[in-house]
Amino acid sequence: MTYAAAKGVQAELERARDDASRALNALPGIGSGTMGLTPDSVKASPAFRAAKRAYDQRHADLAAFNGRFVKQYATELAADRARRNAIRKG
Repeated sequence: MTYAAAKGVQAELERARDDASRALNALPGIGSGTMGLTPDSVKASPAFRAAKRAYDQRHADLAAFNGRFVKQYATELAADRARRNAIRKG
């Protein structure tokens, strides 16, 4: 897999994780408890459990991919970082 293709896979995994996060946070009752916490009654609901499980899986998929990606493309990532820093410094 090329670096560009791997970046595309990473972007897809990030999108899937973000979609799962939005779905979880859209559930009624999220953050409605004391100090903005989610009440246990909401956490016990089947909808919350399914959405949380989906989010946790998407997050784990991204973490596993990034673990390999960062090691395999360390040189390319460093070059990208250097380019971004050079642009920022002007």
